[in-house]
Amino acid sequence: MKVNIAILNYNGINLLKECLPSIIAARRVSKQECAVTVLDNQSTDASVNFLKDNFSEIGIYIAKENKVLCSFNEFASKSDADILILLNNDIKVDEHFVDPLADIFQKHSDAFLVGPKCLMFDNKTYDGSRSLWWIDKGIFKASSRYKGFEKDIDIEGYTMQSGFGAFDRKKFLELGGYDDLYLPGIMEDADLCYRAWKAGHKSYYQPKSLVFHMGQASFKKEFGSRKIMELAHRNTFLFMWKNIRDVRVWASHFFWLPLRIFYSVLTNKREFVTGFMKALPKFKQAFQKGNISTKYLLNDQELFKISKNI
Repeated sequence: MKVNIAILNYNGINLLKECLPSIIAARRVSKQECAVTVLDNQSTDASVNFLKDNFSEIGIYIAKENKVLCSFNEFASKSDADILILLNNDIKVDEHFVDPLADIFQKHSDAFLVGPKCLMFDNKTYDGSRSLWWIDKGIFKASSRYKGFEKDIDIEGYTMQSGFGAFDRKKFLELGGYDDLYLPGIMEDADLCYRAWKAGHKSYYQPKSLVFHMGQASFKKEFGSRKIMELAHRNTFLFMWKNIRDVRVWASHFFWLPLRIFYSVLTNKREFVTGFMKALPKFKQAFQKGNISTKYLLNDQELFKISKNI
């Protein structure tokens, strides 16, 4: 099985210095035919020269333009790997993290994604990869810290989504990869996994594979916490308008929306309101994208039922 570990990088030379050695060590340990490639998003720092000078054994792919996470789409279309392990540049890995991910694909032909167990850099705080979905007062929610998550951290099973991990490259491309509707980012991973589940594929959680995440290092530096929160709200609206077709969920969404807006203004949490206002001009585009003829095998309620029973 051919595996390519692809690390997305933009002006992250210091992160590469810290994280890349662990990934190269994992490639050497893996029993798979495993390669490492840094996917550079048109960095203006010395990232590319640093890689050329210090890591001759890895590949470097320079994206045609910086489309953030969506640059993985371009890279996937050029790769000949069976499995793509997609990582950010702020992730370190355990040296044995590759093979447990690959093993799931060998056991389960329906696997679309396999998410690893993720800890923060402190090596003890759980950061996720086993995630659930639900609707809360008319709004789509996804989290790895759902009620009772602690008992599931070390149990292999399904996950509804993961922001990084191993993907079946062919299924990834069949689904069109990450949607640039959400640029500059947030929710494109949820969108991709939601569409994969609807199409009849499955996402798995493999705690035997361990990674360590700094957490939105480049994103926080670029946008700041308030802008990130606004983007999260904007893209949650776009996700719902694109993907949800269940009448009951739509009714709940529009019933709770004015109440949520009122509460957000009252409590000075205006990112919800500004996120909604910035999503509105994209309503038609998001809704039409969701109507593109894709043969889905499962409906929204079936997906939320699977999530509830994980």
